[in-house]
Amino acid sequence: MLRETRARIIHQLTYRQSVTKDLIVPGALIIGLVCLIRLSGLLQTQEWMSLDTFSRYCPRSTAALRVTLVTIDEEDYQTTGVPISAEILARTLQQLQTYQPRAIGLDISRDLPRGEEYSVLSDVLTAMPNVIVAEIALSEAANMNVAPPDDVPPEQIGFADVAIDPDGKLRRVVLATRDDAGVQKYSLASRLARYYLRTKMNAEVGFDAEASARSRTEEDRAANPIRFGSATLPRFRSNSGGYIRADDSGTQMLLNFCMLQQSYETVSLRSLLAGEIDPQRLRDRIIIVGRAAIIAKNSFITSAAKTTLHSTQSSTQHPTKIIYGIEVHSLVVQQIIRSALEEDCALRTWPDLVEYIYIVCWGLVGVAISVTLRSPWKSVLALSITTLVLISISYGLLIQNVWTPVVPAVLALVGAGLTTAFFDRDMRFELAQRRATIERTYEAVHNGPLQRLSALSRQINSHQTNSTVSLSREQVEHQLRSLNTEMRNIFETMRQETFSHRDSLYIDDSTFLDLQQPISDLLYQVYEYTLNQPLPGFRQIRAFITPIFENFSEARLTLEDKRGLCLFLQESLLNVGNHAMEATRLDVVCLFERDIYRLQIVDNGVGLDSSGPARQGTRQAIAIARQLNGEFQRRPYQPRGTLCELSWPKRRSKRLR
Repeated sequence: MLRETRARIIHQLTYRQSVTKDLIVPGALIIGLVCLIRLSGLLQTQEWMSLDTFSRYCPRSTAALRVTLVTIDEEDYQTTGVPISAEILARTLQQLQTYQPRAIGLDISRDLPRGEEYSVLSDVLTAMPNVIVAEIALSEAANMNVAPPDDVPPEQIGFADVAIDPDGKLRRVVLATRDDAGVQKYSLASRLARYYLRTKMNAEVGFDAEASARSRTEEDRAANPIRFGSATLPRFRSNSGGYIRADDSGTQMLLNFCMLQQSYETVSLRSLLAGEIDPQRLRDRIIIVGRAAIIAKNSFITSAAKTTLHSTQSSTQHPTKIIYGIEVHSLVVQQIIRSALEEDCALRTWPDLVEYIYIVCWGLVGVAISVTLRSPWKSVLALSITTLVLISISYGLLIQNVWTPVVPAVLALVGAGLTTAFFDRDMRFELAQRRATIERTYEAVHNGPLQRLSALSRQINSHQTNSTVSLSREQVEHQLRSLNTEMRNIFETMRQETFSHRDSLYIDDSTFLDLQQPISDLLYQVYEYTLNQPLPGFRQIRAFITPIFENFSEARLTLEDKRGLCLFLQESLLNVGNHAMEATRLDVVCLFERDIYRLQIVDNGVGLDSSGPARQGTRQAIAIARQLNGEFQRRPYQPRGTLCELSWPKRRSKRLR
C-alpha cells in the first residue's frame, strides 16, 4: 500500500512538472522575443516616451533656485531690433554686474554684432571674467556654426549645442567634447556651473573632460564618470536606459527633468534696463541672458517638462512643449550644482545585464501568475494589477533618480503571462476534449456492448442453474457475433459524432439523437428505443406506465445536461432489462415540485446490489447529478424492487444554447 501511494505521488509530481514545463516554454519564448526586440532598438521611442511621461508627472522641486533668466522676448525685440546692438548688450552686462551675480551666461551667439561697434562690447567682456559667452560649434554643417567673439579668452567661451534624439526631443546634453579640429570644448552650462562652484566653495573645481576624450570604449566611459570637484555624475553611454547604440561621443549627461520640475526665476530685458528689478533676485545667482522668442529660432522640443516659458506664455496644455535654450542651460546648471552641493539629482541607469535580468524577472512573474491561477480571465485581472504595480515601482524609482526599462518589462510581463494563460487554456481545453471523448466512448461501450455482454452472461448462468432455460449454441454465437460487430463499430461511430455530430447523442450504429430537440422529445425517443431492445428483463414485464416527460419542458438545460439526462434514462432502463429478476412492472416518473425536478425509474424486480453489475453505471449517474448540481440515489423500493432517482434544482438564469 505504501509503495502504491509513493508511486502515485511520484507520478503526480512528474506529471505536474511536465505540464508546468510545457506552460513555461511559450512564456519564456515571449520573454526572449521582447529582449531581442529591445536589442534591435524597436522599443527605443516607447521607452523615451515613458520616461517623458513619468518625468512630467513628478512632483515639483522645492530646492533653492540658483539661476535667474534674463529673457529677451518679442516685445524686447520690437524695442532693440534684430540683431541686438553692442551698446545694449554692453549696458545689459554692466547693469547685471551691479547686482553682484556669481556668473553670467550670454546665450545670444547668433545676435552678437560685428564691426566697429563690437569694440565696446569686447572691452566689457574682457573686463568681466565671470561672463561666459555662447558659441555654436558642434553642427555638422559648417555654415551653421557660429564662432565665438575674437577677443574673449577661451575659458569664457562655452558651446550652446545640445544633443537631440531621433524623435526630435531633448533628453540629454553634451558637457564637453572635441570639435573637428581636435580642440577640447566645454558647454556653456558646464562653464557656468564650474565657475559658480569655484567661487562658492572658494576652491578650484576640476572638470575632467580629458579623461572622457581619451575613453574610446563604453567600458572606459563607465569607469570614468563625470566629476565636478567631489561630485560624481553618471556618464551617458550608448545603451544607457532605453537608448540602443546611441551616439555617446564626448562627455554627455542625461537630463533629470523629474528632479527639476520647478518654476523659473525670470526677468525681462526691458525691466532690467529700466532698473525695475529686486536686487535679491540676482545677487549671488547665475544669470543667463538669452532669447525667449520663437522668432529667434533658439528653441527645442520636450515632453518631459511640466511647464516651460513658452507654455506659460501660450497657455498650451499639450504634453509636447517648446523649451528655449536658456531654460535648457538653466536645467543643466541646476542639476550639476545641486548634485555637488546638496543631493545627488543625476539620472542614473542600470548596467545592461541588470536591465535584462529585470525584464526577464517580470516576464517570469507573468508566467508564474498564469500557471498559478490557471484561468485566462483571472490571469488578465491579476496581470493588470501587477502591471500597475510595475508602473508604480518604475515611477517610484524615477523619483529616486533611477530610470528603469518599464516598457519592455510590461511587454514581458503581459506578453508572457497572457501567452501562458491562453496556452494553458488551450491545453486544458484539449485535455477536456480528450476526457469527453473517453467518456463518450465509455458511455457507448457501457450502454451497448457491456450491457449486451452482461445480459448474455446472466442468460448463461441461468442456463447452468436452471435446466428449464434453454440457450442454444447458435444463439450464443449469434449474440457474440453481434457483440463483436458492435464493438468494432464504436470507433467509427465515435469519430462521426466527434467530427460530424457534435450536438448529437449516440444510441447505436445507426441511431443518433439531435440534442437541439426539446428534452421531452429526446427522453421519449430514448425510452421507446431502449424498451424495444430484446432484453430478458423486458420480456417479463407486463405493466408499463407511460411517462409524462412534458413536466421537464420548462427546465433550462444545456446540451450537455440533455445528454446526461438521456444517458441516465437509458442506463437505468438497461439495468432493469438486464438485471431486474422477476420484474413485472416498470414505471418512469417525471416530477416537478418545490423547484426540484425528479426523474425516477421504478421496477418491482429483485433489487440490485450497488456493488454489483450496476457499479459503473452508478458512477456515470453520479457524474450526471454533479453536472446538474443535483443528487443521485439508488435504493430498494417497497415491497419489492429498485428505485433509481435523479433530482436537480430549477435554474434561475437561462443557460440553454
